[in-house]
Amino acid sequence: MTEAFRQRYIAARRARIAADFSNLNPEQREAVLCTQGPLLLLAGAGSGKTTVLIHRIVNLIRYGEGADSDYVPEDATEADLAELEAMGPRSAALAAVEPAAPWRIIAITFTNKAADELKRRLAKALDTEAEDIWAQTFHSACVRILRRDAERLGYSRSFTIYDTADSQSLVKRILKEQELDEKLFPPRYVLSLISSAKDELLTPEGFAQQAARSYDARRKKVAEIYGEYLKRMRDADAMDFDDLILNTVRLLRDHEDLRSYYQRRFQYVLVDEYQDTNNLQYLLTGLLAGGYENLCVVGDDDQSIYKFRGATIRNILDFEKDYPRARVIKLEQNYRSTAHILEAANG
Repeated sequence: MTEAFRQRYIAARRARIAADFSNLNPEQREAVLCTQGPLLLLAGAGSGKTTVLIHRIVNLIRYGEGADSDYVPEDATEADLAELEAMGPRSAALAAVEPAAPWRIIAITFTNKAADELKRRLAKALDTEAEDIWAQTFHSACVRILRRDAERLGYSRSFTIYDTADSQSLVKRILKEQELDEKLFPPRYVLSLISSAKDELLTPEGFAQQAARSYDARRKKVAEIYGEYLKRMRDADAMDFDDLILNTVRLLRDHEDLRSYYQRRFQYVLVDEYQDTNNLQYLLTGLLAGGYENLCVVGDDDQSIYKFRGATIRNILDFEKDYPRARVIKLEQNYRSTAHILEAANG
């Protein structure tokens, strides 16, 4: 096999795959065809990022590494090359290089609405194959992992999930029993501090030490409430929304066999709205993608709506530092807003 043949074969394969995504603009198509290694997509609202995620998953399942690989089969023939270049009936099969199984792809979004939209569009594009893709929110993905192995953390597999109202009710009971004024210790304020402590992986003891250094009497008292809150949650075999992610991080971090299992399982990890991830979500993403490092994150470095929940823009700004091999693609064409609106916004 000559080098000239190899290069023609690779170019023909890439062109054949790219033809399936001719409806995309050049930047979107580049993002879809980039399959190996870390990828940061900087995408503003209206830039078609969900469309890119859908097509990217379709490409991974249909063609695998084909668009991003230098591999040429040893038994490739001139007839095969001619078929690829002519984009004939067998060209799609010839263009595939280790297509990804659907169950080896996890696509994480922030809201149930976004996850449902992703599932709907994947089902339309892939039919029944879409059923095995983990297209879920951070919390639902964590629940799925914890239902399998929560016993390793001292919970049952049927643990209860406390919503915000449940958590507030528990805090109110603790405040009442400790004769603390809700005006001085609003349950939402208490829960926000507890949530921040969990995001920093602080135990009640660690939070108490931090509070002692702050000389803030209220924070010291919240540290005590935090300890009681965790005890009551444990006694009830319950987790709140923060616990779902925190305990999944603990599970993967502290149990090498589980970490290895999920890192081998998820060959491709995709995360939407990466600018809104907090520390725990950042850690979880890194743990899941630590096997193959085929991590694709989509975010807008000018937009973060979850700062009040601990979201840090640092996660997206430091992506290239965390993953030195990362490729960066900007999706700048806006399909949602009129030219008049874009001109005003840019101004």
